[in-house]
Amino acid sequence: MKVALIVLGVVGGLVVIFVVWRLYATFVGGQRAYAKLLARIAPVTEALQRGDTPAAEDLQSFARDRVTRKVLYEALAEHDQIELFPQEQRTWEALAEADLVAWLCHPNELGAPPDEIELTKQLPVPGGAAGSHRYFLFRYRTYPPHWAAGDGWMAGVAGPYDVEKEPEPHASGTFSRFEAYDSRTAEEHVEITHRLVPERRG
Repeated sequence: MKVALIVLGVVGGLVVIFVVWRLYATFVGGQRAYAKLLARIAPVTEALQRGDTPAAEDLQSFARDRVTRKVLYEALAEHDQIELFPQEQRTWEALAEADLVAWLCHPNELGAPPDEIELTKQLPVPGGAAGSHRYFLFRYRTYPPHWAAGDGWMAGVAGPYDVEKEPEPHASGTFSRFEAYDSRTAEEHVEITHRLVPERRG
């Protein structure tokens, strides 16, 4: 009995260590991925840090790029300069896309931006209890030699966002299960993602 308890204790300890390590690796991986994205908009962040207005061409270029759009928005917001964010990209569609692409860039997820991504549908929160909140459903794919290239078009969901407010690239349910886009209906993709939101918050 004593030996069994010791074994259980050791196994339990190893499980705890593994969980802590995974959480730490996820956090560190996310920080590194974000730092790489932030480095791409260095001309803007350096200008902001100097107290200067970033060059208009840099703002336009980074806002048009789905990979740098979110970090540009956040850098400007951090310096109370969000009014400099180009208006043509300050839409729910563009910022939802940027939110999902940033999530996909995490090393524990796709690990890279998709080569193609398309908005396919905007859907209400399942159950209709969230009023003006909406999910944005995308399909995306990668090219070889990426490991997911053979999977074709996959589904990704961004949201839920309160579309009656000013657009911003932040939502608790932005997620992809790397499932084939055609494996479910649009409503089913959103429904399964919506069910995961409380778990991901916890």
